[in-house]
Amino acid sequence: MIRRLFYKKRKFFDDDFDWDNYTADSYHRRLKGDVETNYRTISKAGQLQFDAATGVVTSIGDPIHPNQHLILEAIGQLAPESVHEVGCGAGDYLANAATLFPDLTVTGGDRGTTQLDLALHRHPQLAGKVGVQDITMPFSRHWPRADLVFTKAVIMHIHTAVSHFVALTNLVRSARKYVLLAENQQCHNFVRDILALHEAGHFEWDDLHLYQFDASTGSPGILLSREELDLPPLTSDAQIRANVKPSLRRLRRSDDDSARALFGFSKSG
Repeated sequence: MIRRLFYKKRKFFDDDFDWDNYTADSYHRRLKGDVETNYRTISKAGQLQFDAATGVVTSIGDPIHPNQHLILEAIGQLAPESVHEVGCGAGDYLANAATLFPDLTVTGGDRGTTQLDLALHRHPQLAGKVGVQDITMPFSRHWPRADLVFTKAVIMHIHTAVSHFVALTNLVRSARKYVLLAENQQCHNFVRDILALHEAGHFEWDDLHLYQFDASTGSPGILLSREELDLPPLTSDAQIRANVKPSLRRLRRSDDDSARALFGFSKSG
């Protein structure tokens, strides 16, 4: 408790969550209290529709969370054959994606076994498709790879040493075509960090195209692509934060986080 009281005064911050104590019960209470009071989290066949002509997902009946619109519309428009969610939590996004796009191969990883237990309780059909994954660990060849890898409110919580740089690098290595980040853009200098990692040779991809992907609901995401797309190029963090009220505390912390990285060896040739 005392350690938490001085949390904001330390220069090098721990992660936002004590992941070992972020149990299924605490996550489930948060899900019930913060999300399910306003949005439908689990959709059955027919409750979600995707219009290929407009690229828009429509929810029949109760609304879904804007971030679900973002993820599902990205899947619909980019048309990957497979997706992998890092930090899949209760598994709702994966299950709904599989319901809306039946031919899609879905996998998910989470560092919390209790989270995975909750996901399988809510979605038994995900058995064999989700597993333990700490994206801040060195890359494992056993991790699933997919055309599209996405996160929702995961990297924004990572503030230990340069772990978020490791996580971003692992996301790109896991993705054959695209990485989509649905994160609080004030928690890290995502654009600056991504461009620096690519320039310094930390990404497996030779070519990187960075875009702002906006859902029909207005929710913005950061899209990394190996190929050029007809989307608004993303060149700065200020660009994606344009409509966000600044949080000076978060922005100071994001500056501290980014300053920890050391990039060496200029690109040869």
